[in-house]
Amino acid sequence: MPLYDFYCDCGYGDERLLEIFKSNPPCPKCGSIMSRAVGKNIMVKMKGEGGLPSRRKQIFNTTMRKHPELT
Repeated sequence: MPLYDFYCDCGYGDERLLEIFKSNPPCPKCGSIMSRAVGKNIMVKMKGEGGLPSRRKQIFNTTMRKHPELT
């Protein structure tokens, strides 16, 4: 089960363990649905065809562009 960082537009943030297919939780402060990002302390090991160093770099760079808050 991955560790996610959850953020809300109202400024509230939280870190939770949540199954991948579960819906994002509501914000306890304002009640709106929070946004999800994979926690910063996650290590992903790629194997097989997708594990080439160039592909890992491409995936990392794409993720950082989409989620600059992870840096």
